[in-house]
Amino acid sequence: MTPKNLIVLAATTAVAVGAAVVSLNTGGAGSGVAVSGHVIPGLIDRVNDVAKVTIEHRDKTLTLVRGAKGAWTMPESDGYPVSAKVAEKVVVQMADLNFYELKTRKPELYSRLHVADPKAAKAEAREIKLYDAAGKVMADLIAGRKRYNLVGPRKEGVYIRKPGDAQTWLAAGEFDVEVKPRDWLVQELIDIKEDTVRAATVRHPGGEVVRVVKNDPKERDFTLLDIPAGKKLQYDTDPNNIAGVIDQLELDDARKAGFVGFDADKTISAEFITRDGLKVMIDLQAKDGADWARISAAALPDAPAPASGAKSAAERAAAINAHVGGWVFALPGFKASRLKRGLSDMLVDAKPAS
Repeated sequence: MTPKNLIVLAATTAVAVGAAVVSLNTGGAGSGVAVSGHVIPGLIDRVNDVAKVTIEHRDKTLTLVRGAKGAWTMPESDGYPVSAKVAEKVVVQMADLNFYELKTRKPELYSRLHVADPKAAKAEAREIKLYDAAGKVMADLIAGRKRYNLVGPRKEGVYIRKPGDAQTWLAAGEFDVEVKPRDWLVQELIDIKEDTVRAATVRHPGGEVVRVVKNDPKERDFTLLDIPAGKKLQYDTDPNNIAGVIDQLELDDARKAGFVGFDADKTISAEFITRDGLKVMIDLQAKDGADWARISAAALPDAPAPASGAKSAAERAAAINAHVGGWVFALPGFKASRLKRGLSDMLVDAKPAS
């Protein structure tokens, strides 16, 4: 989203907020006393001044920084790109919040609304701060549980508290504040459909090799090669799952290359070959409770000429490398687990012929 578009969105939101304020006092849901007005006065007119967002939750902090050209990055992920759409959405949502009802002032009841100390060990609250380019705090808010049954034009709300203020409120408006890097970073790594893959090979530390192929694209399933005598696949879909690792592959987190050493005795190495001659390579190693991947691509020497209007394998490889080069990525568990499965995980004893 460009700054110009953000201004337009903010203006549109302001109109909607104005309309909502008129009706907020006409029938608040819950037991509190109805109130109205912007939670952060004047923020709707200054959304373009926001240069940094921080989200604090328990012992972690996520930081979103907007550069001079409007691009957002996350320092905790070594400056990996943040989705501008997601970052700017939370800024506009915060500006859009409007008081709806007064709630408790008793700290012992904060936990019910999830607005207690956001840095406590088991906290559910999130503290969100907005800063301008000079580092001045523009807004500071503790957000808790959501509500979905408000009366009026806005059906969704969130319980809130301002730091240092005992008063809590129910605020009207959407407010999506996630606490994992993947919810903010540009997630997509590569997207190569399973039905375009011809073969995949996974080499495990210790020497075990898992190979799956589908030479005929009309076949339903991939075939697992080199099944030992007396064994069979427990699930026919296991080979398909391996080939599908690079289908809609997204990240959970990112770091600069060098964060993981990819030691030979700890690294799983996978290679995927597509029907148009593209080779994608993934090295996988565990660190700090996550599975980190190094990704690269190349065109096979005998890659066929592309169809009219399509990109060649070399062009596709160059685009992949430009996107993932210089980074390592924490993969979602369900994707990493597919690469980590060895033959013993997929095979069972075959029943002897009667």
